[in-house]
Amino acid sequence: MTYILGLSVNGDPVTSRSSSSHQFLVENYIACFSQEPSPQDRVLGKVNLAWIWRCRDTEPCDTQESVERYVQAHIFCVLRTVVFPDKSTTSLNSKFLPLLQDFH
Repeated sequence: MTYILGLSVNGDPVTSRSSSSHQFLVENYIACFSQEPSPQDRVLGKVNLAWIWRCRDTEPCDTQESVERYVQAHIFCVLRTVVFPDKSTTSLNSKFLPLLQDFH
């Protein structure tokens, strides 16, 4: 990451499986984006990118918390499209959600 994107790398690597339980996903959705996706936007163990884009694009960015939610959603999209690209173009594993909670 340091050489490719110029990002410093601190902490442990994200290599393990995360919980795909409904409770885990809801808690992390709310912690990161302050809302829970509708049933049609849920994918078992994955985060639907279309829902993330809608969250990001409708964020008013009029408070510090709102700006942070916008940036968290954008970082999540970058994780999916730049850092961890694969054949799936619609979702990213939910194990990355907890990494967005500590914004600072």
